[in-house]
Formats: sequence, C-alpha cells, structure tokens
Amino acid sequence: MTQNSRPSVAIVGSGFGGLAAAIELKRHGYNDFTIYEKAGSVGGVWRDNHYPGATCDVPSPIYSFSYALKPDWSELFGKQDEIKRYLEKVAEDFGLGPHFRFNTEVSAATFDEAIGTWRVELATGEATVVDVVIMATGQLNRPKMPDVKGIKEFRGSWFHSAEWNHSVDLEGKKVIVVGSGASAIQIVPAIADHVGELTVIQRSPSWVTGKSKRKHGPIARAVLTRSKVMRKLHHLALFFGYESRWPLVLRKATPIRMALERNIRQVIRKHLKNPEDVRAATPDYTMLCNRLLVSNDWYPTLAKDNVRLVGSAVDRVILDGIVTVDERKVAGDVIVWCTGFHASEFLAPIKITGRGSVDLHARWRYGAEAYLGLTVSGFPNLYMLYGPNTNSITNSIVFLLERQAQYIRHGLEALERADGGWFDLRREEHERFQDWLRDKLGGTVFTDTCPGWYKNAEGKVTTMWPLSHLTYARMTRRFDTTKYEHGAPRPTGAPSRNG
Repeated sequence: MTQNSRPSVAIVGSGFGGLAAAIELKRHGYNDFTIYEKAGSVGGVWRDNHYPGATCDVPSPIYSFSYALKPDWSELFGKQDEIKRYLEKVAEDFGLGPHFRFNTEVSAATFDEAIGTWRVELATGEATVVDVVIMATGQLNRPKMPDVKGIKEFRGSWFHSAEWNHSVDLEGKKVIVVGSGASAIQIVPAIADHVGELTVIQRSPSWVTGKSKRKHGPIARAVLTRSKVMRKLHHLALFFGYESRWPLVLRKATPIRMALERNIRQVIRKHLKNPEDVRAATPDYTMLCNRLLVSNDWYPTLAKDNVRLVGSAVDRVILDGIVTVDERKVAGDVIVWCTGFHASEFLAPIKITGRGSVDLHARWRYGAEAYLGLTVSGFPNLYMLYGPNTNSITNSIVFLLERQAQYIRHGLEALERADGGWFDLRREEHERFQDWLRDKLGGTVFTDTCPGWYKNAEGKVTTMWPLSHLTYARMTRRFDTTKYEHGAPRPTGAPSRNG
C-alpha cells in the first residue's frame, strides 16, 4: 500500500462471512480485493451440505444480511438450496463477480515485516502480495471422520453427511446413521420413509426442541415484497425475539433451563414407549451447554417401526455393518457418518506465519484465541470472520458477521489515516481480553462437562460468545487504534498487487 492509496485485500472463503466482508468493502469504495474460494461457487456450508432434509435452524429473515432482506422465503426456516440461491443472488446484486477466483485454494499466508505485506500462496503454486488478509473459512468446513477400525473395509457404501453421495440409492436399504447432531436430526426424518431399515447409533443424545412451521400467506408475502420498511420491521422483531434468549446460557438461569428440559423429556416419553429408547434419547447433561437442536420430526421418526435407536458408540466397522462398544452388531448396506467437523481447528490447514516467523497454529496449540474473534497479536493486518469465541447459540451468526465486517472496514480506514503500514494487536490487549472472556464464559453453561464441539481436546471453550449479540455489536463498533501497534509503511515503490 503506497501512501494515499487504498489497501489491497485477500478474502479467503465465499460463505456468509466472505460475502459479508466483500460487500462491506464494496459498499464503502474498496475495490482492490480478491475472494479466493477453493470450490467452484459461493455458498460455504450451504453449498457443501446438500444432504436430504438440510435446513437452517435459525429463521431465514434474520439468517440474512440486514441490507439484503429476501421477502419471499418459502418457509420460516429456509432450506439448503434456497439459502444457497440467496447467497448467489446477493453476490450478483452487489457486483462481486469480478472479484472471485473460484477453484483456487489458499495454502499459506506469510507476513513480511520488512515491507509490511502478506504473501498469499495458492495451491496452484502461484502467489500474490497484499496489504490485508481476511480469513473467512468458517468453523464447519472440514468434515470429521471417526478414527475407527475397519472403516474402509465396509463392503457397502459409506460417506460423511457433508459429502453426501446422491448416486447411492437408499430405497429399501438397511441404512446406519452414526450421530445425532444437527445433520442427523434432519437426515433421519427425511430418509426414514424411503429406506427399509434405519438404525441410528448415537454416543450421546442432543436436546431437541420444536420449531415453528409458519409460512407466510399471499397477503403477508405481498406486503413484505412491496415494503422495505415491513421487511426491516419483520427482521427486527425476530432478531430481538431471539436476542431475548441469550440469558438462558447463564448459570443463574438454571431454573428456567430445568423447566425446559422437563418439557423435552415429556415429549420424548410421549413418542418413545420403550424404556431403553427413552434412556438412549434423553441427554444427561445441561441443556444449552452444547447446541440446542430444533425439529418437529426427530422423536416421532425414532418411534417408527422401521427405525431403531442404539445408544452407544462405534467400536469397529465390519464387512456388513458396525459393532458398538457394548458389542451390539448392527447390519447395514449404507453408513452415513454424521460425525461433525474439525470445528476447533480454526483456519486449518492453511499455514499462517506472522511477525518473527511465528506459526499461528503453533501459537494456538492449546486452543485458538483472538481479540473479539477478529485479530491475533503478532499477525498484523490479519483478520478473521467467525473466528474463535464468536459462535452464536441464541441468535443469528449473520448479525455478528456484519459487525465483524464493519470492524475490519474501520481497520482499513484507520490504516489509510495512518498513511499505510500495519496494525498489530498489542499483546497486553490480547491478554486483557482473554481474562475478560474466561471470566464471562465461567458464568455460562458452556464450561460445563458435556459432549459437543464447543470445547477443544484440552477442554478449552474456543468457539462460543458468552454474552448478547448487542454486547458484541457495542464492543466492535469502533476500531480503537490505541489497542494496536502501528508499523511504518514500506518504502515507496515497493511492489503491491492482488492477483
């Protein structure tokens, strides 16, 4: 970045986060940016997760950009293909086409302290030099297969839910679904009536609550289509309704959570009559210490005659099925692994090297940390969206992504006011924020002992934001340069390009 010019930017990823960053830049006159996407189109998880029944568990009017509200969602909770089309249209409407480089994977990013730029290396062998890197790779982008014996020797078909093989015909087959998380509770009801036998193997059950099936009638849809004001009011009403739920994650809300748990147990007993099935379907941990799932069909589906619930873990895979740790054999023609993602391995497998040749993943060996989930000390002009401790359980992540994109844009504006160079978060600010974060997390149920991906292998909560979305908005409303060290701009004439 030469003096009096705007910074060049590399954005990695084209899901909600990458688009949020790109649109924020575009709307404020920043045009020297490239969006690198390893796949062939936009969409992130909504491109990759095309399994049967794939649906959002947050109402679509708030799981949308506030400046691009779609008036005609087919249902309150949008389906995968509809959300993907929405993202494609948003990218088109905001003129992002020329900025994309599809089928282009970023393999490494290295900061050159001598001239204050990032060298971004691509899997093709190419490299580009930019002033700023924005990582928008998401938390749920790398499917996690279990490390169990015999998995590749199964003579039937098998695949991860995020890599659904549509060429496999499930009609009349014996299907085994391993897991009972967000993907499984959508897949199982969607395929149960088409398969011959369906066995769900779950190591630990999830808390599952119902959701609204409301659809807009023709009058409501016409009003929303014609009135931006009504779309915004609808958006705000849903946002504040969901925002009011955030105190439920606090320890002081235990009596309310216990009442909600009691209601869900009643639903389980209503549908499942076998005591063993009831035990297998009922969590033994605090609600909301991991993801609360929403479905009206999960428990009724488990009660169907051709569906069997096995409350155990997989020990090994054999030629014609699975053997659980308690030595129960489950025969199957197809295995669907709903075993989640490498959610706590932020930014992997991209190698990121900062000041002093420090490797970011080595810095994070005991758990990822970042200031507001956005910046890391020692890695100047490197930003993240949906970074450590910015996941949402009570409201829409899209709201947080918009706030993060705005913060990053403020950082770029500060860089221009400083005539270039770089901003690096001060180490003491990082530590101060981490102390604050640990204290706030300690007041939530996220630190309880329960299954799920909110913690890493060391038991550290690396994913969750502990307070309200409005609190996050307040904390990110301005880019405070006093929290950052400013490095001098590189000499005039040093190379800069964004390829």
